[in-house]
Amino acid sequence: MDLIKTLTYAGLGLAADTNEKIKEKFEALVEAGKKADSEGKNLIGDFFKTIDTTKEDFEANLEKSKAKLEEKFPMIKELEEKLNKTKEEVTSKFNKTKEDLTEKAKTAKSDIENKVKDTTEDLTKKAKAAKEDLENKVTKATKTAKKEETKK
Repeated sequence: MDLIKTLTYAGLGLAADTNEKIKEKFEALVEAGKKADSEGKNLIGDFFKTIDTTKEDFEANLEKSKAKLEEKFPMIKELEEKLNKTKEEVTSKFNKTKEDLTEKAKTAKSDIENKVKDTTEDLTKKAKAAKEDLENKVTKATKTAKKEETKK
C-alpha cells in the first residue's frame, strides 16, 4: 500500500511540476508575442515614414529637374501649356457631346414609348371592332339558321 501511495504522490508531483513549467513557458511566449507585435508596428511605421520621406525627396528632385529642363528648353513649358489647353478643350467637347447624346437618347426613348402606346391603343380598338363584327356575323348567321329550321 505504501508503494501505491508513493507512486500516487510522485504522479501528483510530476503533474504539478509539469503544470508549473507549462504556465511559465506560456507566459514567456505571450510576452515574446507582445514584444514582437510592438516591434512589428514600429517596423511598419518606420517603413511608411521612410517611403513618405523618399517620395517627398523624389518629388522635390523631379521639380528641380523639370525647372532646369524648362530653363534649357523654354519650348517645353509652352508645349505643356498647349497640351493642358488641348486636354481641357477635348474634355469640354466630350462632356458636351455626352450631354447632347444623353438628351437625344431620352427624347428617342420618349418618342418610342409614345409610338408603342399609340400603336397598342390602335390595335386594341381594331381588335375590339373585329370582335364585335365577328359576334354580329355569328349572331346573324345563328338567327338565319334558326329561321330556316323553323321553316322546315
